[in-house]
Formats: sequence, structure tokens, C-alpha cells
Amino acid sequence: MEVIVRGVVVRDGRVLLMQELAVGYWFFPGGHIEAGETPEAALVRELREELDVGATVGERLGELENVWDEHHEINHVFAVTIDIEDPVSQEAHLAAGWHRVEGLHAVDVRPRALADLVQALR
Repeated sequence: MEVIVRGVVVRDGRVLLMQELAVGYWFFPGGHIEAGETPEAALVRELREELDVGATVGERLGELENVWDEHHEINHVFAVTIDIEDPVSQEAHLAAGWHRVEGLHAVDVRPRALADLVQALR
């Protein structure tokens, strides 16, 4: 089982997502929590690595379990603000993009339950 932290960055009715370019789906920024790290510290580190942004972690939005194929992960989800208006992926295999919250139903976001959570929050 993997332990993951995800950040929900919402600004002006849009949410920031990352895209895995090789396969096309979108996901919320974040990543693995390393040994000895708090979820909050891991999220700040992951956002710096993925997007070269400073982040302020806010409210804990919950935990989501995600199981597919042979993968099993627990996602710790937080609201977060970032210090850059239009961040750019720092990883060649990823792209960053803003999506309207009300339009997330039409976007291939994984895990889907996280997109549904964000839509329910508005």
C-alpha cells in the first residue's frame, strides 16, 4: 500500500491538476509521503518539486482510498494555496493545467472520488 498526499488548489472557480502526458489522465498535485514526514511537509515538498511553488497547507479535506489493478493507495487530501499564479510542471512527463470545478465531471481525473469530493465542496 502506498501513502500519498494530494493538494487541492482552487482559484477563481478553477482547480489545478497535473496531467500524465504518456496516458492523458489528470490528477491532483502531490505524491508519496516519505519516512518521517508529516503529510503537510510532504505536500509542501512535492509541490516545490513538481511545480517550483511555495505552498501553504490549509484544511484537511479527508482521506480517500484508491484501489486499481494491483495498486492500493491512501490519499491524504488538503486544501492548499500556492504563491504563483500560473505554475508550470518541472517534470518532463507531466503538465499542469487549470480546470473549471463545475466541469470536472467531463475530465478524466484519477482517482475519480477526489474530483467528486472537490465538486461537492463548492
